[in-house]
Amino acid sequence: MILGVNGIRLVSKRSGVGRCIEAVLSCMGELDHPFREIRVYTPKPLGNDVVLPPGATNVVLPSALPPAMWEQFTLLRAHGHRDLLFCPSYVIPLLARCPTFLIHHGSYEGYPQAFSWWALNKARVAYSLSAKRATVVTTVSEYSKRDMVRFYGIKPERVHVIPEGVDTRLFQPIHNRTRLAEWRVRVFGSDVPYIVYVGKPTERRNLSSLIRAFALLKKEKGIPHKLLIVGADLPGTSPFRQVIASEGLSQEVVVLGYIGHPEMPLVYNAADLFVYPSSYEGFGMPVLEAMACGTPVITLNNTAFPEFAGGVACLLENAEVPTLRAGIEALLNHPAWRERMSKDGPRRAAAYDWRLVTKRYLELMVPLVTSRKAA
Repeated sequence: MILGVNGIRLVSKRSGVGRCIEAVLSCMGELDHPFREIRVYTPKPLGNDVVLPPGATNVVLPSALPPAMWEQFTLLRAHGHRDLLFCPSYVIPLLARCPTFLIHHGSYEGYPQAFSWWALNKARVAYSLSAKRATVVTTVSEYSKRDMVRFYGIKPERVHVIPEGVDTRLFQPIHNRTRLAEWRVRVFGSDVPYIVYVGKPTERRNLSSLIRAFALLKKEKGIPHKLLIVGADLPGTSPFRQVIASEGLSQEVVVLGYIGHPEMPLVYNAADLFVYPSSYEGFGMPVLEAMACGTPVITLNNTAFPEFAGGVACLLENAEVPTLRAGIEALLNHPAWRERMSKDGPRRAAAYDWRLVTKRYLELMVPLVTSRKAA
């Protein structure tokens, strides 16, 4: 049997969904499975930094169609109607007659104020129909499953929960203090402590509140830390840049754009604290990555975070400026608490290693393949 993979999220800078696809493919190269060939379909050739496992090939399908139409028509025409099609990014080709395996990463309807009119309506149509029509549908948390049942009208027993994962061979504590100090010097010009945020700078992640809470701690408590924002460039017109300027933090906040996967463990390990104050996530992969590195974590007590970070991370009740300020100050002033997080984080993250997650995906895929062969 052939396994087709919708790899459209691999052709640009790879964030959450792209990293999920890359990790699952990599782990499939280490695990037993029934697929004699894995075809990773993309509209453009994969970059040299995307390493496919043995038995996998990149099938490039150029098209003048926009990405959403490429997924519906170009992909389906190339893959055909017999072999399993793995769709790890919310949608399947709605006309598919082949077995389809869908991963859903969180319902936009659960936090509509964070998304554009187009994104919400795309979710209501393409995402809900894909979830209803997929042969097997999974999602990344119990919270996301409840949203799918609520917003899409899917029966709960149809939705399998398989969490996101983390590569614990890459994301792990780094004990070489010299290496961490050298990384801080390279980023900041001197070996200064810092607090880090990793992720797309969106309002639902309350980055403005984090910046203002950091400003209060600098002014009132004189903390020596810088604030590092990693994940996307902030143009001068960005509202977050305006907050940085209005708070007088131009020299205290450092913004780095996209950082490649291999360097991310340094980002987490060299930090004193990781803060991810998101109001809505289907899962929240950066929190798990920071935990795997042993970095103390602050996030919110909402959506999926309690499922995998509860009892390890500091879960705040909201992302108001006073709440964030108090949470950061408390953790910075409590070394024993941070030390406990540094030990508990990697232990918790071990249960979410991508190899374990991929095995769970295969347990659902294999019956689709065997039943097809029997027919």
